[in-house]
Amino acid sequence: MKKYFTIIMFFISSLILYSQNLFAKDQCKIDQQVKLNIFKKNDYKFYNYICESSEDSYLKGYFGDQEKKIFVGDYSDFAAKESPKLLAVGIYKSTKRKPPILITINSAYYCCTPQIEGKVYQVKLYQISENKILNLKNITNILGSNAEGFEGIAEGKVYYKYKTISEIKKWLDKSY
Repeated sequence: MKKYFTIIMFFISSLILYSQNLFAKDQCKIDQQVKLNIFKKNDYKFYNYICESSEDSYLKGYFGDQEKKIFVGDYSDFAAKESPKLLAVGIYKSTKRKPPILITINSAYYCCTPQIEGKVYQVKLYQISENKILNLKNITNILGSNAEGFEGIAEGKVYYKYKTISEIKKWLDKSY
């Protein structure tokens, strides 16, 4: 009798633990860690997480070191055919004595409709300052309408200019 009671209690506790994961709001796992050279070699990292929700998957980005991580932002596109991706992370260092800039590029793939097939790109820019406390300031607005774009087929071939870190750095050299 005691043996059956122990088995039943074990079974019930297993169900309770499993159901907590089943109904959890978001399930996130680390996807990428990118080492960055900002003020010195490998002083910070960008942490990219893939999260699953009831709607679909999305990305969460964090920036920092082993002691402190700052939430940078998330990226989702629930209308896309495939899960969103972090394409690139980079640092821009201005020659004009301005603070460094964290650059992130995300994308999502659209397909299987007669009107549209291709990738949507989203560029984010964050100014980095370190005055005893690490701080990020979103300055994506300096890109204007170029912060997002589409490349593929949509009533003809469409191209997006800022798909790589080097293209964004060239733009920043001219405009920042």
